[in-house]
Amino acid sequence: MRRKIYIGGLVLVILINILAWNSPDFCDWHIRYVLPVIVNTYGRLTSLLPFSAGEIMLVLAVLLTVFGVVLSFWSLIRKDKHKKAVRLYWGAYAWIFWAVCWIMTLNCSIFYHAPDFEQRYLTYDSAKNGDSDVGGNNESGKKMYSNEELAALRDYIVMRCNELAPAFTRDEYGYIIYDKDLFSLSQEAMRNLGAEYELLNGYYVTPKYLKMSAFFTQQNIMGYYFPFSMEANINSMMYIANVPVTVCHELAHTKGFLNEDDANMIGYLACIKSDDKFMQYSGYLSVLNYVNNEFYYSIGKDAAVYKDHAQINSLVSHDNIFLTPAENAKVEQKAVIKTETVREVSNMFTDTVLKLNGVEEGRKQYDGVVSLLLQYYDGELY
Repeated sequence: MRRKIYIGGLVLVILINILAWNSPDFCDWHIRYVLPVIVNTYGRLTSLLPFSAGEIMLVLAVLLTVFGVVLSFWSLIRKDKHKKAVRLYWGAYAWIFWAVCWIMTLNCSIFYHAPDFEQRYLTYDSAKNGDSDVGGNNESGKKMYSNEELAALRDYIVMRCNELAPAFTRDEYGYIIYDKDLFSLSQEAMRNLGAEYELLNGYYVTPKYLKMSAFFTQQNIMGYYFPFSMEANINSMMYIANVPVTVCHELAHTKGFLNEDDANMIGYLACIKSDDKFMQYSGYLSVLNYVNNEFYYSIGKDAAVYKDHAQINSLVSHDNIFLTPAENAKVEQKAVIKTETVREVSNMFTDTVLKLNGVEEGRKQYDGVVSLLLQYYDGELY
């Protein structure tokens, strides 16, 4: 009976993944009706823990695998002694793997194939805007935006950053000091955004700082969504300006928006719509590099043309960082493996995982937020 349940469960989870790859409607149904149940039960349970259950699970996974391999070799050396123990161990390990397959499918892989934020909320409406020929359209009928429209978006983001940057208390090195509960503010911002985008409604899990932040910092990771624990985990070492938008980004994943450009956009919107100025600043700052780089490439890296547009002031440039020098020194001092090596492996892993889940652009998907921003501000900035 156990064998039948095990094989039947694996076959079913494979069939669910095949269905997800071929039916966006099924994925949409799952996110609308099944995911809220998971978040309100399993998510509430893991939120009660004062630490990241996902981190513990990752460590246990490595330890259990290593221990199993060592136990198996030991049994071979001792000539079949402990054979029963080895069989029982790997039997239990197989059931853990079975459970992980189900949890990852229900809390992660299905999300990749659901309608994305653009399809749900930003699909260009030519009848509404009445100017579908402006900038042209691509083969799929999606509006293409001109360099002038991109410049207008970029200058708007720059000016909002410049306006907000002087509003905060800073330490002797010029870094922002902010003592409000950014986790609570971010959860509130996401709930408020849910009034406009219905899939973002409802309960939000409790964000948690990563204990292994130094290791994740080496990978350039600001936050991590652990599907197997339904947790939004945040890097505690990064510069404080990154925290609000990163929390909102990770919380967006828990609502079924797994694409990175979608989460970037949702994090941005949640922050800029907040009444808190620091939340707003975090939002605008989070997309600054994306739109600025895209604009710079669009003008052929022409320095003269670039100088004719709004310039990023020194305070914004000072805040536009991942780590402060002091935190970076801590990471490098404690690093067991060179940061360059960790980052290269992490980038390859992330790119591979995204592509295996049908995201053809891989890590470049993060840059897709520029396209979403152009659509969002269509009719407002241009």
